[in-house]
Amino acid sequence: MRLLVTGGSGYLGAAILKRAPQDWELAATYYAHPLAQSHVAAFRVDVRDADAVSRLFSTFRPAVVIHTAAAMSGEAMLATNAAGTRNVARAAADIRARLIHLSSDVIFDGEHAPYDESAPPHPLTPYAESKARAERAVIEKYPAAAIVRTSLIYGFDPLDPRTRQTLAGEFPRLFTDEYRCPVFVDDLADALIELAGQKPVFSAPPLRSGVLCKKTGFSVLNLAGAQRVSRYEFGVKLARAFGVPPRFEPALTASYPTPRPRDCTLDVSLAQKILRTRLRGVDQVLAEVKRPSE
Repeated sequence: MRLLVTGGSGYLGAAILKRAPQDWELAATYYAHPLAQSHVAAFRVDVRDADAVSRLFSTFRPAVVIHTAAAMSGEAMLATNAAGTRNVARAAADIRARLIHLSSDVIFDGEHAPYDESAPPHPLTPYAESKARAERAVIEKYPAAAIVRTSLIYGFDPLDPRTRQTLAGEFPRLFTDEYRCPVFVDDLADALIELAGQKPVFSAPPLRSGVLCKKTGFSVLNLAGAQRVSRYEFGVKLARAFGVPPRFEPALTASYPTPRPRDCTLDVSLAQKILRTRLRGVDQVLAEVKRPSE
């Protein structure tokens, strides 16, 4: 298996490369931060550069591409997430590589949870809009690709940035009325690797309505944790698990200056039915996984 991971130096990308089968031939892109894995062919590629992406795909010729490269904020966010994804989808289609594109639960407005695979995006924030545009780019350029929608990604080896900041008190307020389904990075990486090794990847019903329903034949799968928790509840659970006092206060989303999706709960029943990989909830992960402080 020849697997290419875009964004290989990111938190999820690094986990996928670390946990992929040893007999797979691995390559990954990076941009700002070089890759740490010596067994991976590393390519410094800006996904916004269509020619560079095309050259990479023609050179390495992956059988499967897991597209995790993305920007969370900044001036390059829209171009990286939307145009960059368009370039990756086009290049994958040109060489008929299977594409698994990572999307997000925040593409929804948070008013109609839980969301299954047929739910159409309704983004509220600039980042959400960029990820919704990325989904449209995948569907337009490579309808046979797979779109995976996930939630807050966390892990302990190493600590993900959000958990580290939460424990350090860098988020003074966490919302009690904003709900997500946090997914343990190892579970998500294993599920993506399992999907990469399957053919076909999976199937799901077409979207009911909205801009994405113009084309069918593509696949969507929700991969998130099995437990719905508020952002505040999640922070408290992490603080208790690491034996530190919570360094944040509860707050309501109404106190935030711009709209935020309140409930992005993803329905993961399809994934639980078709995958061997367990998608554990926060309580189960904290009960089963050793933390660095232990």
